[in-house]
Amino acid sequence: MRILVIFTGGTIGSSVSNGYISTDVQKRYKLLEMYQSNADKEIDFKLLEPYTMLSENLTGESIARLCTVVKDNLSEEYDGVIITHGTDTLQYSACALGYYLQTVKIPVLLVSSNYVLDDGRANGLVNFIASVSFIEQKAGTGVFVPYRNDDGIVYIHRGTRLLPHRPYSDNLYSIDDQYYAVYDADADEIRKNQKYHASDNKVINVTSLPAKWNSDIMRIFPYPGFQYSNLKMDQNYKDMPKAALLDTYHSGTLCSEEDDLELFLTQADKCGIPVFLTGASSGCVYESVKRWEKHHITVLPAASPIAMYMKLWLMMGQKDLELVMKTPVADDIVE
Repeated sequence: MRILVIFTGGTIGSSVSNGYISTDVQKRYKLLEMYQSNADKEIDFKLLEPYTMLSENLTGESIARLCTVVKDNLSEEYDGVIITHGTDTLQYSACALGYYLQTVKIPVLLVSSNYVLDDGRANGLVNFIASVSFIEQKAGTGVFVPYRNDDGIVYIHRGTRLLPHRPYSDNLYSIDDQYYAVYDADADEIRKNQKYHASDNKVINVTSLPAKWNSDIMRIFPYPGFQYSNLKMDQNYKDMPKAALLDTYHSGTLCSEEDDLELFLTQADKCGIPVFLTGASSGCVYESVKRWEKHHITVLPAASPIAMYMKLWLMMGQKDLELVMKTPVADDIVE
């Protein structure tokens, strides 16, 4: 069995020094050493290291570099790919790879650790072991993230279905609890989640990888007192965004008592900026929704807000962007 392992840094490749966690060149291969010291499987690992960074410093340029490195090496006869990655932006890279590698015929897994590997609480090793078993058992194709939560279960998530981290928590969750499988460490077995529903996927190619660090997308989160009028959106403004993505409260709502949101949407229409809404319910909606329904705003189907952000970033050049954003790609939509 041949596996490509791509190291990118993160906590899984770091150490603690003087009270700070930072990447450590002496620790970058420690994960592999820990695995091989106890493994009884014959595996041919090939190692690459395109960059080393803490994942909070992830940019469009590093996402593009990672996607390119993976795709450029898929021509080799690998059974699977494992990428070590930090937890802070793990979901963003997983989504980007999920969309970029829609038709990949082998599993690509991102492995992270909640603590540095020297810490007894760290889950990095078991996450890596689960990845190797997933590849060996040919449990699926596409992009996945194995991760042991505080309940001791190693969940294997589809890369495009991961939700943002909860505050002060290391645990990972999939939208609608739609994780792909679990790893039984005692039996060394991947067990599919019978409640997982695959999307009716279409192949829509990524138009281009990010050429710079930022996305040109205005992403807006609601909170009491937020003023849309503070956002710069003018045809003469040189850094005008190419699109806006509005997150909602958990019930799919936004404040509609003030004129602020309506004025923002009117200005977006004038500037030709498409506005997308993520997190809204497809069923019964609240009365507050009526006020902005009349504007040209695209309500997205049920999917992770991070996935919708990355999809919008990577698919911006598509002709019918509204249709593309509503089309299931790489198992991102759960409706």
